[in-house]
Amino acid sequence: MKFAITTLGCKVNQYDSQRIKEALYGLGHEEQEFSVPGADCYIINTCCVTHRSDADGRKLIRQALRSGGRVIATGCQAVVYPDDIELLSDQVEVIPPEEIARCLGAVLPPGISGFERHSRAFVKVQSGCSNFCTYCIVPYARGKPWSRAWEDIVAEINMLGRCGYNEVVICGINIGLYEGGLAALIRKILEQTSIPRVRISSVEPWTVNDELIEVVRTEPRVCKHLHLPLQSGSDMILAEMGRPYTAGYYRDLIHKVRAASPDIAIGSDIMAGFPGEDQACFEETCTLLESSDITYLHVFPYSARPKTPAAAYSDQVDAATKRDRAGILRNLSRKKRELFVRSQLGSAGDIIVTHTDSNSFSGITSNYLRVLIPGSASMNDLARVCLTGYADGIIHGRACG
Repeated sequence: MKFAITTLGCKVNQYDSQRIKEALYGLGHEEQEFSVPGADCYIINTCCVTHRSDADGRKLIRQALRSGGRVIATGCQAVVYPDDIELLSDQVEVIPPEEIARCLGAVLPPGISGFERHSRAFVKVQSGCSNFCTYCIVPYARGKPWSRAWEDIVAEINMLGRCGYNEVVICGINIGLYEGGLAALIRKILEQTSIPRVRISSVEPWTVNDELIEVVRTEPRVCKHLHLPLQSGSDMILAEMGRPYTAGYYRDLIHKVRAASPDIAIGSDIMAGFPGEDQACFEETCTLLESSDITYLHVFPYSARPKTPAAAYSDQVDAATKRDRAGILRNLSRKKRELFVRSQLGSAGDIIVTHTDSNSFSGITSNYLRVLIPGSASMNDLARVCLTGYADGIIHGRACG
């Protein structure tokens, strides 16, 4: 059988798709490009975190229907909004993730042995969330929190290391809820694998403790990078969102992380135009961000998700205001990133090579900067580079031993 698979959404979805691929490879099936007609089976691993991801999923399903063959929609949209998919065609099979293996006549492997088209391998350690932020559909799609056994995670990372990966990214839906503690898991990985770099993906701020900050500070193999979603700098909006912290708590956390690791990259998620966000609330967010030593922002205009409490709030913000506020926040992100980049010029460190061409290569530093270097290197390599300049949004470097 020839199959094609495409994935929308987060690192966890990408990990889940890799498991599906490896299950089908194990049965002798052959993968082809999703955009090419003629596959026997097209699989769309959907996302439902915004209305745009919903629309992208439906577009890909329609494309697959035109290509011929069996069409399977799985992932979060298939769990939360299956009726929307079924309206497209009675030829689409809407399959929840827990049933995908049975549907394909396969057995999902306990872990992955590679990560196609990626220089860094994502490792899912946890899934589910119990916080139920009022804007978020993910707990309805992913269910209650659960954690993988650390022994299975270590075995998977050792396999990935043998396959040539030099960095793994620890990911999940809410990894700060990892049973036994995220910091303890990271220490197990460091003790029982030789993987050169371990990167921690997004961690909810209320789950970050001193032990995790200490692991990032003291362990050279742990990337100097944390992504700590804020969502809003207004205490009133945070309460309406159901976020269990205040703006002051977040400000203090950023200060503590920065004091522990001066060169660390600190990212954040910010939502523009949550219901009830007036100009004063928005300005509180801007003030907090401007005064906090954050490296970059991922900015999202609020997207009402059916079945969530916030979708029914009466004080919705109009689209134009959300767009304007998102633009202001993205401009602030560009300024903050440039300040951080310029503070790092002249420093040296290792990159994971992620792109190569005939006369240059690029890769990602421990503190999440993409650097372009003249010369040659191989994909997935660790290369020592010096950061030499910054122009037109590009960080330039040179090999330095």
